[in-house]
Amino acid sequence: MGRGRSGHGTGGPGMRDLLTPIETAVHQGHQDEALRRLAAVPADLPLPAGLAWRLGVLLHQQGRFDAADACYRRVDLDLDDQDPSTLADRAQVLAGWAATRWAQGDQARTRQLATDAVAVAERSADDAAVAAAYLAQALAAFGDGDRAGNEHAYAQALAAAERAGDFGQQLRIRCNVGSRLVEEGHYRPAIEELDEAVRLGELLGQQMLLALALHNRAEAWLGLGDLHRARSDADKALARWQRAGSPLAAFGLTLTARVHRVRGANHQAVAAYRAALAMGEPDGNAQVLVEACAGLARLSYADDPQAAARHTERALSLPSSAGPTVAELAAGWVALCSGDPHTALRYGEQVRAETGRRRDTAGLAEAMELVTLAAHRANPEATSPRTVRRLLADLVEAATIWAELGNEFALATNALLQARLTGDLVAERIAYERLRRIGVQEGGWHVAGPLAAIGPAPVPEVEVQILGQFAVRLAGVAVSVGSWQSRKARDLLHMVAAQLGRPVARDALAAALWPQARAEVALRRLSVLISTVRGVLDPGRRHPADRYLITDSATVQLRTAHVVVDAWRFHDAARAAVVADTASPPPTGTAADDRLLSQLETVVAMYAGDLRTDDEVVGAAVQRPRALLSALHREVTRRLARRYLHLDRPDAAIGWYLRLVGEDGYDEPAHLGLIAALSAAGRHGEANRRHQEYVVRMAEIGVEPAAAALPDRARLNNS
Repeated sequence: MGRGRSGHGTGGPGMRDLLTPIETAVHQGHQDEALRRLAAVPADLPLPAGLAWRLGVLLHQQGRFDAADACYRRVDLDLDDQDPSTLADRAQVLAGWAATRWAQGDQARTRQLATDAVAVAERSADDAAVAAAYLAQALAAFGDGDRAGNEHAYAQALAAAERAGDFGQQLRIRCNVGSRLVEEGHYRPAIEELDEAVRLGELLGQQMLLALALHNRAEAWLGLGDLHRARSDADKALARWQRAGSPLAAFGLTLTARVHRVRGANHQAVAAYRAALAMGEPDGNAQVLVEACAGLARLSYADDPQAAARHTERALSLPSSAGPTVAELAAGWVALCSGDPHTALRYGEQVRAETGRRRDTAGLAEAMELVTLAAHRANPEATSPRTVRRLLADLVEAATIWAELGNEFALATNALLQARLTGDLVAERIAYERLRRIGVQEGGWHVAGPLAAIGPAPVPEVEVQILGQFAVRLAGVAVSVGSWQSRKARDLLHMVAAQLGRPVARDALAAALWPQARAEVALRRLSVLISTVRGVLDPGRRHPADRYLITDSATVQLRTAHVVVDAWRFHDAARAAVVADTASPPPTGTAADDRLLSQLETVVAMYAGDLRTDDEVVGAAVQRPRALLSALHREVTRRLARRYLHLDRPDAAIGWYLRLVGEDGYDEPAHLGLIAALSAAGRHGEANRRHQEYVVRMAEIGVEPAAAALPDRARLNNS
């Protein structure tokens, strides 16, 4: 390879006067002073390798890649020079220069410099230099998509750094290893690695590397769909970089933007991406520019298609050490959401091939979803059962990947895609609730991606809420109280809706609404009331009379095809959850357990309260469905608490058992479950108090307590 700068000596008295204070400041840890004094050194004068690489590392950690690159170029890198006293310093220069070129997207130069760095470092037999050289080689392998080579190089680098006792390099390596694990979708191992990196960063007081560790850990949390923790770590990293005035704040801004984008906080995402773009431009930071352009393309496709096209084109044209996946996925989703499924399919296929080579499992799962939706959109007439089964199989495979990665957001999104493809309205509702609980806002449906590709569920023509309170919405707009003309019209709809889709006898309705009237009079009044309800549900009389309310000579019934009732949705979702829990094997802490927990929690959240019985007429008519739905809600809650307990997550179980005991102080299995959970959590005093309360409650209803001593979990299989 060629040299850096050469032909100028470094030993003249004038140069020594300039360099000695810089060297002193570096060795004393006065980084800002060292860099300030460096600015006074003429740019055309060379630097000794030992000083140059130390200054280069400082500049690199601050994100000043151009300045670091210029610093390395001022070193005489004659690789034929065999002077053992300078081999280690020259290896450090080569390694640092390779890392800088990698950050700038120059893969060919990165590879060459890293190869030379390893060769020189091995000759030097200096472990610190060997660690730096192999770290550079790991970056080069990553840029080439060589995951095995990347992993091997990091292992070599970490071993050498540990031999050298170089904690700073260990911190940097752990940050990078954590980043690699995130790229491969190994989010939980990444968090373990980065927890150690954060600890080292706090111990060493290295704020720039600590910020990097927090940033990478935020990416891991985002990969798990934990938006709260992702935002917390991302904010901490960004704050450190911004306080230091580091251009690396651009990385923090792109991650903050991604968190906002997933949440559907689109205005905040756009602002963060634009700020990152502005910061990344001066240094030509390829990673930042690609991420920002791709994100802006996804966010602007609906409102400004021309801007989306410009951002997409630029993201695709920029070199990136992380490969083309980010840009091509953005291009594919923008194309699909803009009505061009054939282009989307092409990008999806390209990403699917690339991610396999790079071991990018998250990218692979997203590409599979893109390909599936694009193929379905490209041929919407292909709705045969065989075609649907094939497309569904691809989505199921992608879901398996998301489950293995532990990404709750992606799993809920995938469940929604499957539900929409199969027309499973109950599963779709559960998926919607899961996304809402995760923290996804309405803006999430306007970002080019899976949600925007399928669009939100159509707003129901008529929606009736009877859990917790009574309300009716027409195309999303609430019906005012004054629109009913009669309280009994509201009561009639309430009673019919409470029957969970079953027909209700006219005689029963008439008798409940007018108990003092003769039967024939009450039935005539009922006919008038039915007409009133139909007028409320279809005020413009645009549809046939029986579109929402079906009647015959004997019964009245809501038409489920056009009317949505919250109690029906809860009932069907709860029964499905109970079946899933019954069929599930004993908990083992697998991804399948997490999915079932999420399903159970979502169903519990769908229950807004018991059917109201404050009205005497309605209360008498809905007693049976009220008891049924309440019991179903308690059964799902009980199964959720028990599953948490058997998964050795007693703190979560305690909350659900407390809810059960609070609702019914005589629920013996709930008492026993609560006692067991408190004991498992080590809260023995509280467990003892709860046991005493349990004994008192059982005595009040004449039931013999299950045991005098605190029960253990082994005796609670039926709790």
